Amino acid sequence: MTDIITTTEVQQKIGFITSSIGSKMFIVTNRGKAKMVMLPYFSGCDELMEDYMEDFEMYMNREKVQKEMEESKASGISDLVI
Repeated sequence: MTDIITTTEVQQKIGFITSSIGSKMFIVTNRGKAKMVMLPYFSGCDELMEDYMEDFEMYMNREKVQKEMEESKASGISDLVI
């Protein structure tokens, strides 16, 4: 289950959030826009979080990456020999 809460509610209800984070996740909004997600922690989730952050970076830079890929494709086959 997901709850949508404001940053003000996070400050006011941090005790409730920490006690219920194992059974739900929270999307935190600021001025009507989603800013972060609060998820329960478990031992070993570090690798999953690293994967998420890589996906986040790729998504945020997708236009730049797509442009670079198109330029690379348009330049043709490289003469690099290994």
